[in-house]
Amino acid sequence: MHAFILVLQLFGAIALFILAIKLLSENLQALSGSNFKNTLNKLTKNNLSTILTGTVFTTAIQSSSAASVFILGFVNAGFINLKKAFGLILGANIGTTITLWLVYFGMKFDLIEIALPLILIAFPFYLSKKRNKRKIGGILFSLSLLFFALFFLKNFIPSIEEHQEVQDFFHHLSQQSLLTNILFILIGIVITIVVHFSSASITIAILLTSKGLPAELAAMIVLGANIGTTFTAHLVAAIGDRLTKVVAVFHTFFNIIVAIVFLFLGEYLLQFINNNISTNLSIQLISFDTITNIFGVLIFYPFVNKIAIFCQKRYFSINQPDKKIEFYAIPFGTNSDLYKNEANKKLLKLATTTKQAIYTLGRMITESDEEKIIVFRERILELEKEGDQLEKDVNDFLNEITELDLPNENTLSILKLITLCHHLESVGDIAIKISSIHRKRRTTNSYFTPKMRLYLVEFQENLDQATRILNQNLNEMHEEVSIKQAECIEKTINTIYKEAESNLMRTIEKEKILTTSALFYKDLIQNYEILGDHLYKANKTIVELKNQ
Repeated sequence: MHAFILVLQLFGAIALFILAIKLLSENLQALSGSNFKNTLNKLTKNNLSTILTGTVFTTAIQSSSAASVFILGFVNAGFINLKKAFGLILGANIGTTITLWLVYFGMKFDLIEIALPLILIAFPFYLSKKRNKRKIGGILFSLSLLFFALFFLKNFIPSIEEHQEVQDFFHHLSQQSLLTNILFILIGIVITIVVHFSSASITIAILLTSKGLPAELAAMIVLGANIGTTFTAHLVAAIGDRLTKVVAVFHTFFNIIVAIVFLFLGEYLLQFINNNISTNLSIQLISFDTITNIFGVLIFYPFVNKIAIFCQKRYFSINQPDKKIEFYAIPFGTNSDLYKNEANKKLLKLATTTKQAIYTLGRMITESDEEKIIVFRERILELEKEGDQLEKDVNDFLNEITELDLPNENTLSILKLITLCHHLESVGDIAIKISSIHRKRRTTNSYFTPKMRLYLVEFQENLDQATRILNQNLNEMHEEVSIKQAECIEKTINTIYKEAESNLMRTIEKEKILTTSALFYKDLIQNYEILGDHLYKANKTIVELKNQ
C-alpha cells in the first residue's frame, strides 16, 4: 500500500507541474493581447529577426507547443507566409529552453521557501476587477505552483542510487548499442505526447539524472521530448489547410534531423559540456538541449528560403479551395488573436459568396431568356444557402470565443465580427428577394423604359465596386484600409436611388409605364439601395476592426 501511495504522489507531482506550466502559459498569452499579432510583420522582415521573434514569443508564453499552434493559426489565416512560419518555428525551439532554465533555478535555489509568500502577493491581484491585474495574479500563482511541483518531484522521484542493481542496469544500458539510445528517444517522445509539454518530460529526465540515471540516456530523452512536442501541432494541422500541414511537418523534420545528428554526437557533446561548462548534471542536460536546438537552427538557417520555395512549388502550384469550414480548438490558449484570424478567413469565404451573388444579379437586369433567368436565380439560391451555413458556423464559433476571459478590445472585435457576419448574410437574403422580383417581372412581361434600365445598371456597377472594396478590406494581407471609397459609393447609390425614384414618378405621370411595372421597379430600387447600405456598413465595420 505504501508503494501505491508513493506512485500516486509521484504522478500527482507530475500533474501539478504540468498544470503550473499550463496556467503560466495561458496567463502570459492572455496578457500578450494582440501585440504579437499587430507587430508580427514588422518583426519578421528577415530570417534572423523572424527567428529572434519566435524565440522571444515562445519565451513569453512559456510553451513551444502553444507557440507552434499560434504560428499554424497565423499561417492558416494567411497572415504570414511559409518562410516566416519556418523562421518562427526555428526560434520557438530556442525559446522553449528558457523554461528549463527557469525550472533549474527553481530547483537550485529551493524556491519552495518563497512559494507561499508568492501566493500571498498574488492573492489581491487575483481578486482584482481589472483583467490584466487578475492575469498578473495568475502568473504569480502559477509560479508558486511550479515551485511546489518541483519540490514534490525532487522528493517523490525514487533514487536510483539507493538500488545498486538498478544503477548497474542503467549504466549497462548507457554503454550499449544504438538501439538503446533510440529506445530512450522513443521514451522521450511518448512522455511528451502524454504530458503535452516538452519542458515537463525534460524536467523529469533532469531529476532522474540527479537520482542516478546516466546523463547519456537522459540526453536521449531530451531529444525525444523535442520531437514529441510537435505532436500537438500535427493535431491542429489535421483540420487546417495544406500550408499548416507543411509547417507542422517542417517542425517535426527539424527536430528529427537534430535528434539523428546528436544520436551519434550526443556523448561527445556531453563530454564537452562536462569539461568546459559545468559538472552539474542539471546544467549539463539543459545546456545539451539549448546547444542542440541552437545547432539545429544554425544548420537550417541558410536553407530556410530554399525550403520555403521548394514547398511552395511542390505543394501549392495549383490552388485548391477549401470545401469544408473548420476551426481550431486551441488546447493552451486564452489569447483570441488566433481565433479572430481563423474567423476572418471564413468571413472572406462568406464575402466571396456575396460578391458572386451580386454579380449574378447584374446578369439578370438585361437578360431576356427565361431559362437563363431561372438558372441565375437558382445560382443565387445556392450561394445564399452556402452563405447561411457559413454565417451560422462563424457565428457559433464567435459566440464560443466570447465565453473566454478576453481583453475588452478583443471582446469588442469579436462583437464587430458578429455584426459583419450579419451584414454579409443579409446581402444574400436581399439578393434572393431581388432575383425573385426580376423573375416575376419577366413572367408578367412588365416593361421598363431604357432610362429605368440605365439606373439599374448604375446600381449594379456601384454594388460590384462596393463588394470589390469589401473583399479588399477584409483581406488580412491588406495593410491600409479606408472607408472613403465605401462612403463615396454609398453616396452615389443614394443619389442613384433618388434620381431613379424621381424618374419613376415622371414616367408614371406621363403614363409610359403600367402600375405593375412601376411597383416592380419601386421594389427593385428600394432593395438595391438597402443592399448598398449593408455593404457600406460591412465595410465600415471592417475599417473599425482594422483601425481598433
